[in-house]
Amino acid sequence: MTGEFSRRSFLKYTALTAVAVAGSSLLTGCSGYAPVQHAVGTSNTVLKVVSTLEQVECTATFTTFKLVVKNGRNNALDVTRANFAVKADGYLAYQNDKLQVTSPDALSHQVKKGETVTYYVTAKGLNARTDGPVTLTFYPDLEYSEFNANWELTADALKSTT
Repeated sequence: MTGEFSRRSFLKYTALTAVAVAGSSLLTGCSGYAPVQHAVGTSNTVLKVVSTLEQVECTATFTTFKLVVKNGRNNALDVTRANFAVKADGYLAYQNDKLQVTSPDALSHQVKKGETVTYYVTAKGLNARTDGPVTLTFYPDLEYSEFNANWELTADALKSTT
């Protein structure tokens, strides 16, 4: 090799570098987006949907999360029980008899743009005071389930809300 760098080589390597940089930015979109809050009264904004965990009530047999959802998207949201999950060490409530979701409106109600709806997510058999951290997950759009809002609450945080 002579050590000379021709104009043709310069253009070739510049083009390869540009393609590599553009390709690497595409890979960052592969990871999910999961903002995590750690306190009651906090909000997450995912896919233009603002969800706020307003209250948590714990009893020996039930833990109920009061979640307020405001749709900022142009399309309506179809919210069902499948949009929610509750997890703790050794515990999972997702689309089964352990999870109950209610709302003042019908649960099959579509949340239109600008509309706010309150949901009550009840996990049966979850004793949050001894099982450690509890995570409530809300999936605004099940088609894009990698985008979700999470609240990870410690047992102490749950005790202080009762």
